[in-house]
Amino acid sequence: RAPLVTQPESARQPRPHTHGSAEKCGMISARHVGVTEFDQRFADLVETFNGQYEHYEVMEEKRKTLMYRYRCSTDAGLSECLQKIKDEHDKHHVRLEMKGYDFTLVVTPEDGVPDKLKRTKENISELCQAAKSVVAVSTKLQEMINWFLKAEESLTRQVNEAAATHQDRKRLGGNLKENLKEARRAKELSPRYREEAGKLLNEAALLSGVTP
Repeated sequence: RAPLVTQPESARQPRPHTHGSAEKCGMISARHVGVTEFDQRFADLVETFNGQYEHYEVMEEKRKTLMYRYRCSTDAGLSECLQKIKDEHDKHHVRLEMKGYDFTLVVTPEDGVPDKLKRTKENISELCQAAKSVVAVSTKLQEMINWFLKAEESLTRQVNEAAATHQDRKRLGGNLKENLKEARRAKELSPRYREEAGKLLNEAALLSGVTP
């Protein structure tokens, strides 16, 4: 299979998040540490992780929309939902098709497709794109996070050396600790998002007759 692709980094607009609001919604934030390279690396980590989280939220939203629309149980998988779609729209032949990492709902004949089924077809495509995007950045994210955690001692020393005053050293050192705490939180959360997205893609592959 071809490697997963997602929106280019340059196309994503960074969104400012305060520390409190970020933690409440599952995102992360970064504070100024006074060393340009580290501030940029933390900003990149925040943008990449929060982008993954936003894709995960879209994935969950689209999944729940489908479950609600076809009265599936809240923890139902694609299999149960696909069967209910087929049962309700029995005047059309409905199947899940997967090419590479893209899965779509194929409906035949294409004439006379009811609006509900059209929306479902769109939702499944959106679900696929969101799941792909979650998976696509996972390896990069873990590399970014691990760089910070392995370099903690060096980061602390350089931030202290860059501080102009004792007060700055205390403030920026505290900010660095908070940033590393956020990096550890990202290290814990990101694999969960990756796992959920991976399960979804594997289930779609099985339902479409493709071996994951």
